[in-house]
Amino acid sequence: MTTPPLAPTPQKSALRRFFELELLDNRYPALHGLRVLGIVSVVQFHVTWIFAGEHHMEIDADWADSSYAVFFGMDLFFILSGFLIGSILLHSLQTAGSQQLRRFYIRRIFRTFPSYYVVLGLLALSIDLTPAQLRHLPYEAAYLTDFLPLGSTETVMFWGWSLALEEQFYLTVPLLFVVLMHLRNDRYRVALLTLLWASALVVRLAIYYRGRPWVDIDLYGALYFRPHTRYDTLVAGLLLAVVHRRWGSSIQRWLEEPFHRALLAIPSLGCFWVLLRPMTFAAYDMQFMRIFAWGTLTTLMYFGFLLLLLHSDGPVHRALSAPIFRQIATLGYGVYLVHMPMCDALIAPLAQALQEARVPMWLLWPLSVFAVVLLALAAGYVLHVLIEKPAFRMRARLSD
Repeated sequence: MTTPPLAPTPQKSALRRFFELELLDNRYPALHGLRVLGIVSVVQFHVTWIFAGEHHMEIDADWADSSYAVFFGMDLFFILSGFLIGSILLHSLQTAGSQQLRRFYIRRIFRTFPSYYVVLGLLALSIDLTPAQLRHLPYEAAYLTDFLPLGSTETVMFWGWSLALEEQFYLTVPLLFVVLMHLRNDRYRVALLTLLWASALVVRLAIYYRGRPWVDIDLYGALYFRPHTRYDTLVAGLLLAVVHRRWGSSIQRWLEEPFHRALLAIPSLGCFWVLLRPMTFAAYDMQFMRIFAWGTLTTLMYFGFLLLLLHSDGPVHRALSAPIFRQIATLGYGVYLVHMPMCDALIAPLAQALQEARVPMWLLWPLSVFAVVLLALAAGYVLHVLIEKPAFRMRARLSD
Protein backbone atom coordinates (compact mmCIF):
# COMPACT_ATOMS: atom_id res chain seq x y z
CA MET A 1 0.00 0.00 0.00
CA THR A 2 1.47 3.34 -1.06
CA THR A 3 1.72 6.01 1.62
CA PRO A 4 0.13 9.25 0.42
CA PRO A 5 2.54 12.18 0.22
CA LEU A 6 2.52 14.61 3.10
CA ALA A 7 0.69 17.84 2.48
CA PRO A 8 3.08 20.76 2.04
CA THR A 9 3.44 23.03 5.06
CA PRO A 10 1.60 26.28 4.33
CA GLN A 11 3.98 29.20 4.02
CA LYS A 12 3.26 32.45 5.80
CA SER A 13 2.70 35.38 3.53
CA ALA A 14 5.27 38.16 3.53
CA LEU A 15 2.65 40.54 4.91
CA ARG A 16 1.89 38.24 7.83
CA ARG A 17 5.60 37.79 8.60
CA PHE A 18 5.99 41.57 8.57
CA PHE A 19 3.28 42.18 11.16
CA GLU A 20 3.79 39.20 13.48
CA LEU A 21 5.75 39.45 16.74
CA GLU A 22 9.22 38.01 17.04
CA LEU A 23 8.53 36.59 20.48
CA LEU A 24 10.98 36.44 23.36
CA ASP A 25 12.74 33.20 24.17
CA ASN A 26 10.38 30.91 26.08
CA ARG A 27 12.91 28.99 28.18
CA TYR A 28 11.41 30.43 31.38
CA PRO A 29 7.76 31.10 30.48
CA ALA A 30 6.66 32.23 33.97
CA LEU A 31 9.12 35.11 33.81
CA HIS A 32 7.03 36.68 31.03
CA GLY A 33 4.14 37.05 33.45
CA LEU A 34 6.49 38.62 35.99
CA ARG A 35 7.66 41.10 33.36
CA VAL A 36 4.08 42.15 32.69
CA LEU A 37 3.48 42.70 36.41
CA GLY A 38 6.68 44.75 36.46
CA ILE A 39 5.48 46.85 33.52
CA VAL A 40 2.19 47.62 35.24
CA SER A 41 3.90 48.50 38.52
CA VAL A 42 6.30 50.91 36.80
CA VAL A 43 3.49 52.54 34.80
CA GLN A 44 1.28 53.03 37.86
CA PHE A 45 4.17 54.62 39.77
CA HIS A 46 4.88 57.06 36.95
CA VAL A 47 1.20 57.90 36.42
CA THR A 48 0.98 58.94 40.07
CA TRP A 49 4.23 60.89 39.83
CA ILE A 50 3.12 62.75 36.69
CA PHE A 51 -0.35 63.47 38.04
CA ALA A 52 0.77 64.71 41.46
CA GLY A 53 4.23 66.09 40.68
CA GLU A 54 4.25 67.39 37.13
CA HIS A 55 0.59 68.37 36.64
CA HIS A 56 -0.25 69.17 40.30
CA MET A 57 -3.51 67.29 40.18
CA GLU A 58 -5.48 66.62 43.34
CA ILE A 59 -4.77 63.08 44.46
CA ASP A 60 -5.37 61.55 47.87
CA ALA A 61 -2.14 61.52 49.90
CA ASP A 62 -2.67 57.96 51.17
CA TRP A 63 -3.40 56.77 47.65
CA ALA A 64 -0.24 58.43 46.34
CA ASP A 65 1.86 56.97 49.17
CA SER A 66 0.51 53.49 48.41
CA SER A 67 1.34 53.93 44.74
CA TYR A 68 4.85 55.15 45.47
CA ALA A 69 5.39 52.24 47.87
CA VAL A 70 5.24 49.87 44.87
CA PHE A 71 8.49 51.28 43.48
CA PHE A 72 10.22 47.92 43.15
CA GLY A 73 8.98 46.95 39.69
CA MET A 74 12.20 48.42 38.29
CA ASP A 75 14.26 46.23 40.59
CA LEU A 76 12.43 43.22 39.19
CA PHE A 77 13.63 44.12 35.70
CA PHE A 78 17.18 44.53 36.99
CA ILE A 79 17.30 41.14 38.69
CA LEU A 80 15.67 39.46 35.68
CA SER A 81 18.25 41.09 33.40
CA GLY A 82 21.03 39.82 35.61
CA PHE A 83 19.57 36.34 35.68
CA LEU A 84 18.94 36.04 31.95
CA ILE A 85 22.25 37.58 30.89
CA GLY A 86 24.06 35.51 33.50
CA SER A 87 22.42 32.32 32.24
CA ILE A 88 23.40 33.14 28.66
CA LEU A 89 27.00 33.90 29.58
CA LEU A 90 27.36 30.82 31.78
CA HIS A 91 26.29 28.64 28.89
CA SER A 92 28.38 30.51 26.32
CA LEU A 93 31.60 30.60 28.32
CA GLN A 94 31.33 26.98 29.39
CA THR A 95 30.67 25.70 25.86
CA ALA A 96 32.57 28.06 23.59
CA GLY A 97 34.89 30.16 25.74
CA SER A 98 35.58 33.88 25.67
CA GLN A 99 35.27 34.11 21.86
CA GLN A 100 31.51 34.26 22.44
CA LEU A 101 31.87 37.72 24.01
CA ARG A 102 31.88 39.40 20.57
CA ARG A 103 28.59 37.71 19.73
CA PHE A 104 27.18 38.72 23.11
CA TYR A 105 27.96 42.40 22.58
CA ILE A 106 26.57 42.40 19.05
CA ARG A 107 23.33 40.86 20.22
CA ARG A 108 22.96 43.37 23.08
CA ILE A 109 23.65 46.36 20.84
CA PHE A 110 21.10 45.37 18.21
CA ARG A 111 18.53 44.48 20.89
CA THR A 112 18.56 47.78 22.76
CA PHE A 113 20.20 50.57 20.77
CA PRO A 114 17.91 51.07 17.72
CA SER A 115 14.61 51.73 19.51
CA TYR A 116 16.32 53.80 22.19
CA TYR A 117 17.90 56.14 19.67
CA VAL A 118 14.71 56.43 17.64
CA VAL A 119 12.66 57.47 20.69
CA LEU A 120 15.39 59.75 22.05
CA GLY A 121 15.75 61.41 18.65
CA LEU A 122 12.00 61.88 18.16
CA LEU A 123 11.62 63.41 21.62
CA ALA A 124 14.60 65.71 21.14
CA LEU A 125 13.15 66.96 17.85
CA SER A 126 9.59 67.36 19.12
CA ILE A 127 10.19 69.51 22.22
CA ASP A 128 11.86 72.86 22.83
CA LEU A 129 15.05 71.77 24.54
CA THR A 130 16.22 73.72 27.55
CA PRO A 131 19.91 74.67 27.63
CA ALA A 132 20.50 71.91 30.18
CA GLN A 133 18.75 69.30 28.02
CA LEU A 134 20.78 70.36 24.99
CA ARG A 135 24.00 70.20 27.01
CA HIS A 136 23.16 66.78 28.44
CA LEU A 137 21.85 65.19 25.22
CA PRO A 138 25.25 63.73 24.20
CA TYR A 139 25.47 62.02 27.60
CA GLU A 140 22.01 60.51 27.09
CA ALA A 141 23.10 59.29 23.67
CA ALA A 142 26.11 57.62 25.32
CA TYR A 143 23.91 55.86 27.90
CA LEU A 144 25.21 57.99 30.77
CA THR A 145 21.85 59.33 31.94
CA ASP A 146 22.32 57.85 35.40
CA PHE A 147 25.22 60.28 35.97
CA LEU A 148 23.11 63.36 35.14
CA PRO A 149 20.66 65.49 37.15
CA LEU A 150 17.34 63.80 36.46
CA GLY A 151 14.84 66.64 36.51
CA SER A 152 12.42 66.85 33.60
CA THR A 153 14.09 70.10 32.45
CA GLU A 154 17.59 68.61 32.71
CA THR A 155 17.30 65.57 30.43
CA VAL A 156 15.10 64.52 27.52
CA MET A 157 14.53 60.94 28.72
CA PHE A 158 15.16 61.10 32.45
CA TRP A 159 13.55 57.66 32.83
CA GLY A 160 16.43 56.39 30.69
CA TRP A 161 18.59 56.17 33.83
CA SER A 162 17.59 52.52 34.21
CA LEU A 163 18.44 51.74 30.59
CA ALA A 164 21.82 53.41 31.07
CA LEU A 165 22.44 51.33 34.19
CA GLU A 166 21.64 48.14 32.32
CA GLU A 167 23.86 49.05 29.36
CA GLN A 168 26.76 49.75 31.71
CA PHE A 169 26.04 46.37 33.28
CA TYR A 170 26.07 44.67 29.87
CA LEU A 171 29.42 46.31 29.15
CA THR A 172 31.12 45.06 32.30
CA VAL A 173 29.45 41.76 33.20
CA PRO A 174 31.09 39.58 30.53
CA LEU A 175 34.48 40.58 31.95
CA LEU A 176 33.22 39.69 35.43
CA PHE A 177 32.17 36.30 34.14
CA VAL A 178 35.60 35.66 32.67
CA VAL A 179 36.93 36.20 36.21
CA LEU A 180 34.25 33.94 37.68
CA MET A 181 35.06 31.15 35.26
CA HIS A 182 38.68 31.17 36.45
CA LEU A 183 37.66 30.52 40.06
CA ARG A 184 38.01 27.01 41.43
CA ASN A 185 34.33 26.08 41.73
CA ASP A 186 30.81 27.43 42.02
CA ARG A 187 31.06 27.96 45.77
CA TYR A 188 33.83 30.48 45.21
CA ARG A 189 31.73 32.13 42.52
CA VAL A 190 28.74 32.39 44.86
CA ALA A 191 30.97 33.82 47.59
CA LEU A 192 32.43 36.48 45.27
CA LEU A 193 29.02 37.50 43.91
CA THR A 194 27.55 37.64 47.42
CA LEU A 195 30.33 39.96 48.57
CA LEU A 196 29.85 42.11 45.49
CA TRP A 197 26.10 42.25 46.13
CA ALA A 198 26.59 43.26 49.79
CA SER A 199 29.13 45.93 48.86
CA ALA A 200 26.42 48.10 47.29
CA LEU A 201 24.73 48.42 50.70
CA VAL A 202 28.09 49.44 52.18
CA VAL A 203 28.43 52.13 49.50
CA ARG A 204 24.93 53.47 50.21
CA LEU A 205 25.60 53.55 53.95
CA ALA A 206 28.91 55.37 53.42
CA ILE A 207 27.26 58.02 51.23
CA TYR A 208 24.41 58.41 53.70
CA TYR A 209 26.61 58.94 56.75
CA ARG A 210 29.04 61.17 54.90
CA GLY A 211 26.32 63.49 53.59
CA ARG A 212 24.05 63.84 56.64
CA PRO A 213 21.72 65.61 57.16
CA TRP A 214 19.83 64.88 53.95
CA VAL A 215 16.81 66.44 52.30
CA ASP A 216 14.67 63.54 51.04
CA ILE A 217 14.85 64.51 47.37
CA ASP A 218 18.64 64.93 47.56
CA LEU A 219 19.06 61.48 49.14
CA TYR A 220 16.84 60.07 46.38
CA GLY A 221 19.03 61.66 43.74
CA ALA A 222 22.25 60.53 45.40
CA LEU A 223 21.32 56.88 45.95
CA TYR A 224 18.42 55.64 43.83
CA PHE A 225 19.59 56.30 40.27
CA ARG A 226 23.36 55.92 40.38
CA PRO A 227 25.31 52.93 39.05
CA HIS A 228 27.65 52.76 42.06
CA THR A 229 24.70 52.47 44.47
CA ARG A 230 22.25 50.28 42.51
CA TYR A 231 24.34 47.46 41.05
CA ASP A 232 23.28 44.98 43.76
CA THR A 233 19.98 44.31 41.98
CA LEU A 234 21.83 43.23 38.84
CA VAL A 235 24.45 41.24 40.74
CA ALA A 236 21.64 39.39 42.55
CA GLY A 237 20.44 38.22 39.14
CA LEU A 238 23.90 36.91 38.30
CA LEU A 239 23.98 35.10 41.63
CA LEU A 240 20.59 33.58 40.90
CA ALA A 241 21.86 32.37 37.50
CA VAL A 242 24.84 30.61 39.09
CA VAL A 243 22.71 29.03 41.83
CA HIS A 244 20.04 27.93 39.36
CA ARG A 245 22.53 26.39 36.92
CA ARG A 246 24.62 24.61 39.57
CA TRP A 247 22.02 23.51 42.13
CA GLY A 248 18.70 23.83 40.27
CA SER A 249 17.85 20.12 40.35
CA SER A 250 18.66 19.82 44.05
CA ILE A 251 16.59 22.92 44.85
CA GLN A 252 13.65 21.54 42.89
CA ARG A 253 13.72 18.28 44.85
CA TRP A 254 14.06 20.18 48.13
CA LEU A 255 11.07 22.37 47.28
CA GLU A 256 8.80 19.36 46.77
CA GLU A 257 8.12 19.56 50.52
CA PRO A 258 5.50 22.21 51.42
CA PHE A 259 7.45 23.05 54.58
CA HIS A 260 10.53 23.86 52.52
CA ARG A 261 8.54 26.08 50.20
CA ALA A 262 7.23 27.94 53.24
CA LEU A 263 10.78 28.37 54.56
CA LEU A 264 11.73 30.06 51.30
CA ALA A 265 8.54 32.07 50.90
CA ILE A 266 8.25 33.56 54.40
CA PRO A 267 11.43 35.72 54.24
CA SER A 268 10.41 37.02 50.81
CA LEU A 269 6.91 37.83 52.06
CA GLY A 270 8.46 39.57 55.05
CA CYS A 271 10.57 41.79 52.79
CA PHE A 272 7.48 42.47 50.68
CA TRP A 273 5.54 43.61 53.74
CA VAL A 274 8.36 45.87 54.93
CA LEU A 275 8.59 47.48 51.49
CA LEU A 276 4.84 48.10 51.34
CA ARG A 277 4.57 49.40 54.93
CA PRO A 278 7.93 51.03 55.70
CA MET A 279 6.44 53.43 58.26
CA THR A 280 5.56 50.44 60.44
CA PHE A 281 9.25 49.68 60.83
CA ALA A 282 10.95 53.06 60.43
CA ALA A 283 8.58 55.74 61.65
CA TYR A 284 11.44 57.93 62.95
CA ASP A 285 14.12 57.35 60.31
CA MET A 286 12.67 56.70 56.89
CA GLN A 287 15.84 57.84 55.17
CA PHE A 288 17.87 55.11 56.87
CA MET A 289 15.17 52.61 55.93
CA ARG A 290 15.44 53.56 52.26
CA ILE A 291 19.12 52.70 52.17
CA PHE A 292 18.09 49.08 52.73
CA ALA A 293 14.90 49.25 50.66
CA TRP A 294 16.64 50.52 47.51
CA GLY A 295 18.33 47.26 46.59
CA THR A 296 18.92 45.03 49.60
CA LEU A 297 15.34 44.24 50.60
CA THR A 298 14.09 44.16 47.03
CA THR A 299 16.69 41.63 45.93
CA LEU A 300 16.16 39.45 49.00
CA MET A 301 12.44 39.46 48.24
CA TYR A 302 12.81 38.66 44.55
CA PHE A 303 15.56 36.08 45.07
CA GLY A 304 13.27 33.85 47.13
CA PHE A 305 10.25 34.39 44.90
CA LEU A 306 12.24 33.60 41.76
CA LEU A 307 13.73 30.44 43.22
CA LEU A 308 10.19 29.28 44.01
CA LEU A 309 8.93 30.23 40.57
CA LEU A 310 11.81 28.64 38.67
CA HIS A 311 11.65 25.35 40.57
CA SER A 312 7.94 24.72 40.98
CA ASP A 313 4.95 24.03 38.77
CA GLY A 314 2.07 25.30 40.88
CA PRO A 315 -0.93 27.46 39.95
CA VAL A 316 1.05 30.71 40.19
CA HIS A 317 3.68 29.36 37.80
CA ARG A 318 1.02 28.19 35.35
CA ALA A 319 -0.87 31.49 35.52
CA LEU A 320 2.25 33.56 34.87
CA SER A 321 3.16 31.27 31.96
CA ALA A 322 0.01 32.12 29.98
CA PRO A 323 0.89 32.78 26.29
CA ILE A 324 -0.60 36.31 26.35
CA PHE A 325 2.11 37.38 28.81
CA ARG A 326 4.84 36.36 26.40
CA GLN A 327 3.31 38.54 23.71
CA ILE A 328 2.98 41.54 26.02
CA ALA A 329 6.48 41.05 27.46
CA THR A 330 7.90 41.04 23.92
CA LEU A 331 6.72 44.66 23.64
CA GLY A 332 7.90 45.59 27.13
CA TYR A 333 11.05 47.43 26.09
CA GLY A 334 9.12 49.68 23.73
CA VAL A 335 6.47 50.25 26.39
CA TYR A 336 9.08 51.50 28.82
CA LEU A 337 10.61 53.83 26.22
CA VAL A 338 7.34 55.59 25.35
CA HIS A 339 5.05 55.37 28.38
CA MET A 340 6.29 58.54 30.10
CA PRO A 341 5.79 61.00 27.20
CA MET A 342 2.44 59.39 26.36
CA CYS A 343 1.22 59.87 29.90
CA ASP A 344 2.60 63.40 30.20
CA ALA A 345 1.43 64.69 26.81
CA LEU A 346 -1.82 62.76 26.25
CA ILE A 347 -3.30 61.07 29.30
CA ALA A 348 -2.49 63.56 32.07
CA PRO A 349 -4.04 66.62 30.31
CA LEU A 350 -7.18 64.60 29.54
CA ALA A 351 -7.37 63.34 33.12
CA GLN A 352 -6.88 66.87 34.41
CA ALA A 353 -9.77 68.12 32.30
CA LEU A 354 -11.96 65.26 33.51
CA GLN A 355 -11.06 65.98 37.13
CA GLU A 356 -12.08 69.61 36.64
CA ALA A 357 -15.38 68.22 35.31
CA ARG A 358 -15.83 66.44 38.69
CA VAL A 359 -14.80 62.94 37.63
CA PRO A 360 -13.39 61.36 40.83
CA MET A 361 -9.74 60.35 41.03
CA TRP A 362 -10.62 56.83 42.23
CA LEU A 363 -12.02 56.31 38.72
CA LEU A 364 -9.55 58.48 36.78
CA TRP A 365 -6.40 56.88 38.14
CA PRO A 366 -7.03 53.22 37.18
CA LEU A 367 -8.49 54.27 33.82
CA SER A 368 -5.39 56.37 33.20
CA VAL A 369 -3.05 53.51 34.08
CA PHE A 370 -4.98 51.24 31.72
CA ALA A 371 -4.93 53.86 28.96
CA VAL A 372 -1.19 54.45 29.30
CA VAL A 373 -0.47 50.71 29.15
CA LEU A 374 -2.72 50.28 26.12
CA LEU A 375 -1.30 53.23 24.18
CA ALA A 376 2.27 52.31 25.06
CA LEU A 377 1.67 48.73 23.90
CA ALA A 378 0.40 50.07 20.57
CA ALA A 379 3.45 52.31 20.19
CA GLY A 380 5.70 49.47 21.35
CA TYR A 381 4.22 47.26 18.64
CA VAL A 382 5.04 49.87 15.99
CA LEU A 383 8.59 50.09 17.30
CA HIS A 384 8.84 46.30 17.30
CA VAL A 385 7.70 45.92 13.69
CA LEU A 386 9.52 48.90 12.18
CA ILE A 387 12.69 49.08 14.27
CA GLU A 388 13.33 45.99 16.40
CA LYS A 389 12.62 43.24 13.88
CA PRO A 390 14.89 44.73 11.16
CA ALA A 391 17.57 45.15 13.83
CA PHE A 392 17.14 41.51 14.85
CA ARG A 393 17.71 40.40 11.26
CA MET A 394 20.85 42.50 11.05
CA ARG A 395 21.97 41.07 14.39
CA ALA A 396 21.52 37.52 13.15
CA ARG A 397 23.70 38.17 10.10
CA LEU A 398 26.49 39.79 12.11
CA SER A 399 26.55 37.43 15.07
CA ASP A 400 26.52 34.12 13.15
